[in-house]
Amino acid sequence: MKRLLFFGTFLFCNSVLAQFKGQVYLDGNGNKKIDPQEVGLPGIVVSNGYDVVQTDTKGQFSIPTHPDARFLFVTVPSGYRSSTTHYLRIDQKQEVFDFGMVKDESQQPDFLRFIQVTDTETPLYGSWIDNIRNYAQHQQASLIMHTGDICYEPGMQFHARQVNSDLMGRATYYTVGNHDLVKGEYGEKLFEDLFGPVYYSFDAGPAHFVVTPMPSGDYAPRYTQDQVISWLKKDLALKDKSKPLIFINHDLIVGKDFTMKGKTQSIDLRQYNLKAYLYGHWHNNYVFGQSSDVLVISTNAPNKGGIDHSVGQFMVIDVDKNGVRQVSPKYPNLKDHIELIYPKNSDLCFIENKKLNISANIYDSEREVVSVSAVISDEKGKHMNTCVLSPKSDWNWRGAVALSSDVKRNFELMLEVNYKDGHQVLKRSQFEAQTSPSAHLRLSWSTNIGANIWKVSPLVQGSRVFVATIDDSGSEKGKIAALGKADGKVLWEFSTKNSIKQKLRYSDGVVLATDAGGVVYALNEVDGKLIWTKDLSAGKLPAYVTAGVVRDGYYYTGAGNYLSALRVTDGELLWQNKDWNGGEGMPGEMLATADHLVTGANWNALFVHDRKTGELRWKKNDDGVRFRSSGASADDKGLYVSGLNGLFLLNEKSGDVIHKKIYEDDFKVMASPLLSGNQIIMPTSLGGVKSYDKNTFEERWAFETGEALIYTSSYTTPDLHKLVGTVESGVVQQGQKLFFGASDGYFYVLNLEGKLLDKVNVGAPILAETTLADGNVYIADFAGNVYCFSLKD
Repeated sequence: MKRLLFFGTFLFCNSVLAQFKGQVYLDGNGNKKIDPQEVGLPGIVVSNGYDVVQTDTKGQFSIPTHPDARFLFVTVPSGYRSSTTHYLRIDQKQEVFDFGMVKDESQQPDFLRFIQVTDTETPLYGSWIDNIRNYAQHQQASLIMHTGDICYEPGMQFHARQVNSDLMGRATYYTVGNHDLVKGEYGEKLFEDLFGPVYYSFDAGPAHFVVTPMPSGDYAPRYTQDQVISWLKKDLALKDKSKPLIFINHDLIVGKDFTMKGKTQSIDLRQYNLKAYLYGHWHNNYVFGQSSDVLVISTNAPNKGGIDHSVGQFMVIDVDKNGVRQVSPKYPNLKDHIELIYPKNSDLCFIENKKLNISANIYDSEREVVSVSAVISDEKGKHMNTCVLSPKSDWNWRGAVALSSDVKRNFELMLEVNYKDGHQVLKRSQFEAQTSPSAHLRLSWSTNIGANIWKVSPLVQGSRVFVATIDDSGSEKGKIAALGKADGKVLWEFSTKNSIKQKLRYSDGVVLATDAGGVVYALNEVDGKLIWTKDLSAGKLPAYVTAGVVRDGYYYTGAGNYLSALRVTDGELLWQNKDWNGGEGMPGEMLATADHLVTGANWNALFVHDRKTGELRWKKNDDGVRFRSSGASADDKGLYVSGLNGLFLLNEKSGDVIHKKIYEDDFKVMASPLLSGNQIIMPTSLGGVKSYDKNTFEERWAFETGEALIYTSSYTTPDLHKLVGTVESGVVQQGQKLFFGASDGYFYVLNLEGKLLDKVNVGAPILAETTLADGNVYIADFAGNVYCFSLKD
């Protein structure tokens, strides 16, 4: 008995004392093996996921074996990248594990540019991959960070083959998302087979990065949150205290105190110089925390529209020793997109102070534009003038040249576009002095307000036009602005905490808006001074994107348990919803009828409340109606709503279906149906605008728009569709004409039979509805341009 006890004790001690050894070395020639002249790197952190050690002066390490450990991985030091991978799978028969490092010339010790990608969820190759690779090369981005939901086995296999460090030309790291925990021996088994350990760290430039996995997902993981936190404490204990910490997870798994919690373990990340938290998961663009020390960054996928119709993008993030210096969204699929907006002809030009104004929308997914010039020549090619344009937003460039105010002859205008990588592109346009007999619009003025406009229509009241911007970069660009109705001059601006993503409202001299963080603003229309404000959501996810509505002196705004009715004069709360919560933002607009408030939440339901008390009267979530992108329209017959691919007429009081029809059309757009006589006119995400008979729901006509410049409609992607003719803008009617903008960058005028009367190419997507007032047409595009056109007839 004593001999058996001694033998068991010997095995236990031998297991405890067992060590894995190895060396982290400078792989000078990149041949992935230690050559005699190559030296070790001291002070490099090595881990097995449970223990954390550092290399000695010769770059050598010794680390205990652990029965549950499956990898050894190294914290790649700043200025280097792995010559193979940052991890090695543990083979119990192997005792020595060496990690080669090569110098990374793209990194600087005091500055790092990297790219965040998330939620790609695809096994298909798309141009977004080329865009990211080429951007990294042209703009000196040092690494690519995928923050999860690579997605299920086909997507994970594809990314491992096609979106890796070798093919992307930059170190490419992956994070486990909830849909990356798949069926197998354990949830993260496939991820490990393809991408290595699910939690790890690395240094790059001036920063320390930590990547952690989702606590749970489609299938149960083997790891626990306590296990991850235990390792994290050891990793961060060895971190250079002066380095900013960039924390990465697929979701925002911490609260406002940035404390990561398990069952028994917790860690306050702020104690380790936390400066940024990166995540995805929600399929939206939402950056916040500008007023604190920690910037929280969420981005939508680069290859499709977001759940709340956020623009498809990848994020470029610049970091220095103080944290995040700049965040820049980049929109894929655009190569040398150069569009002169004006002057084009006598209707599309305007002269101010005896100078001819020039405006162009220019964008490239892979390169930064550094300068733009306009060279003007007469019909015989003789040089007349040159104008250097100035950037007004991330798309728009403007300038003015001295020319005759009557502009009575034709001429050529050539745009010279110079990129940061040294390339130059020229684009010629012809100015036609004569007026087109078919044109219905004449440009009166145009102003760029310095940031992107999403779904905010120009709000015309009295002598002013009110607009607002989004800020998907955390650069404090979110604002509400008042322009003069006569000339478009900026009268005042008010900075908001977050993006204003939906329509402004007006009541008795008060301009009302709710930002993406759920903060409500009530501003004086004359000077933009704040009358009152309320933080309804306290920063709860997801971002707020629904358009509120004003009726009978109350502003209805918010979603879920902060859906509220606020008195316009002072913000006094009439009621707040207690009947439902959850889902994602509905980017359509609420509808206030005499008795009811109609709203919704994507992935949840259409909700109808008593407008006076807030009591939930009914909800509908079947037949695809739970996919709430658009709002509702009403007449004396009931409520007209769209679902995923169906149209419905519902009883307003009960929610009973009066009539419905399911189509192959895709109605995932932010626009509400237009009720026009016997027609229901409905934009679509793939096929432009369509008209349906109001009684039978049969299709009457269709008007197809061009390919979208950006992708906003939920899960709409060029990787799957031959043509993506998205129209997010609701159709507006005046007399016998229909007005709307589209994602292809055109503004359209149709007759009631769907025939084209006029169109104007503004070179940037138009997501917001047109505003018609006093014989003028007001348009806002994604580039931040606001236009006033006069109707010619």
